[in-house]
Amino acid sequence: MVTVLVLVVLAAAWFERRRSSRAFENPLIDAKFSRLTDFEGSELQAEISPDGKFVAFLSDRDGPFDVWLSQVGTGRFLNLTQGKQGELLELTRSTGFSGDGAEVWLRGGPVVSDAPIRLMPLMGGPPRPFLPRSSVAVSWSQDGSRIVYHTGKPPGDPIFVADRTGARATQIFIDPNAGGHCHFPVWSPDGNWIYFVRGINATGEMDIWRIAPSGGPPERLTNRNTSIAFLAPLDARRLLYVSPAEDGSGPWLYSLDLDSKTSRRISYGLEQYLSVAASADGRRLVATVANPSARLWSVPILDRPATESDVRPYALPNVRALAPRFGAGSLFYLSSLGAGDGLWRYRDGQTLEIWRGSEVPLLEPPALSSDGKRVAILLRREGKVRVYVMSDDGTGGTAIGDTLDAQGTACWSPDGKWIAIGGQDAKGPGLFKIPAGGGAAVRLTDKPAINPVWSPDGNLIIYTGAGVSRYQPLRAIRPDGSAVDIPGIQIRVQGQRYRFLPDGKGLVYMEGLLRRQDFALLDLATLKSRTLTHLDNPANMQTFDITPDGKQIVFDRLRENSDIVVIDLPK
Repeated sequence: MVTVLVLVVLAAAWFERRRSSRAFENPLIDAKFSRLTDFEGSELQAEISPDGKFVAFLSDRDGPFDVWLSQVGTGRFLNLTQGKQGELLELTRSTGFSGDGAEVWLRGGPVVSDAPIRLMPLMGGPPRPFLPRSSVAVSWSQDGSRIVYHTGKPPGDPIFVADRTGARATQIFIDPNAGGHCHFPVWSPDGNWIYFVRGINATGEMDIWRIAPSGGPPERLTNRNTSIAFLAPLDARRLLYVSPAEDGSGPWLYSLDLDSKTSRRISYGLEQYLSVAASADGRRLVATVANPSARLWSVPILDRPATESDVRPYALPNVRALAPRFGAGSLFYLSSLGAGDGLWRYRDGQTLEIWRGSEVPLLEPPALSSDGKRVAILLRREGKVRVYVMSDDGTGGTAIGDTLDAQGTACWSPDGKWIAIGGQDAKGPGLFKIPAGGGAAVRLTDKPAINPVWSPDGNLIIYTGAGVSRYQPLRAIRPDGSAVDIPGIQIRVQGQRYRFLPDGKGLVYMEGLLRRQDFALLDLATLKSRTLTHLDNPANMQTFDITPDGKQIVFDRLRENSDIVVIDLPK
């Protein structure tokens, strides 16, 4: 009897190991990879028609980002929008196919954050309105009878289900958490679930959830607390997505087993995966693969608007460099040796790695004290983002502001006594100042706030408040928390896009479309702005600083260097 019981236990263990092994079979094994595009510049956000025959994607081949269409295997491409539909590139999905594959949907216009979703014929033609303004990322059920989409209106990016025409829309979920977002909703193949990405987008703490089309409590499927995007169901058991690894490298392609709720990286090599989509039968994938680059550049502050001919490379020994910050004869910046970005210092022609990105990757620029001797960085540990203060050579790190879950970038007061940071405590979101030597955080605002910068004279703090979709308003307060009126300036999200001049007389900020950012200067005496640049490089600009003499802007440019790949999975 004992022998039989042992055999049963061993058989059960063998079956469980076999089931687990099947759950983690890499769907890319023996798959056929075919490069669809080889344009100069970037191709992004590839989507595939339900029958797997057509691919739509964004490309800046003809200048601005347009929606392009190609029939797989033909080698022919059609520019559907031809620069006539305004800004199309979004940080979530910007285009896709209707449920029957006869039309392409797109979202764009003069102000993307308030643009409606429109439909246009597969072979081109004028688009027609489909969903109301602020609607984002629509997806059809496989039987074509229903759609799901979310809106970009705060708070919480509410998710709606409607019939295939967009009528009878019903809200099924809204994220109740401060700073919470819901992105990339897609249907399960059987129509019983809606998968979506949910979390704090500002800090990249997102996970995959699912919810019934009728609503109800959502179910969490992953516990990765990182940036996750572009969900692609293969079948009832497997869901693909793109995400960075734990060491900050990537993003790569992952497969989620929906039964065991376990994820596994399935892409290898050096090429990163920026998006993935699947045909209705899950047999053909289309992905955006990239070999991204990041460099620093400089442009002078002149009496006239500087142009692209005035821009010069800012030479550094590192191949990759972004998020510059000047301090006391040094330039600090983020760079990588293959894993996530760490912190580097460049001084007197020599580089020094201050923080290794392989330990905990840095997602935000450092904050430097006025004397350049101390550095504050943000590290995510144990489910919270904490502020760490260390010396300019990386030694003596200490966590401060224990009660806060920080968001965005930090900044020092000119006297070195305080560090300002956005985030939330037990009472909710706000802007705070923390004693640099440790101690209780002092709340300055009771509303969401990120990316503060402290004026050189110490009398003013500029920050961004809660915004609508892709834009956030600039706000100003005194160090005691009293509000200050400033002109209504809207700043693009995902970046640190404003800095004080070293003399404190003006605020330099970025303005314009996502891939057509320029610099402007707000005179703090007259509260009037003037344009500083007219640039035409389509690279992604996110962060900048001003040289200590106030004569140059040093900024980063990030390029995806991406193409579209078609992946046919084995039968």
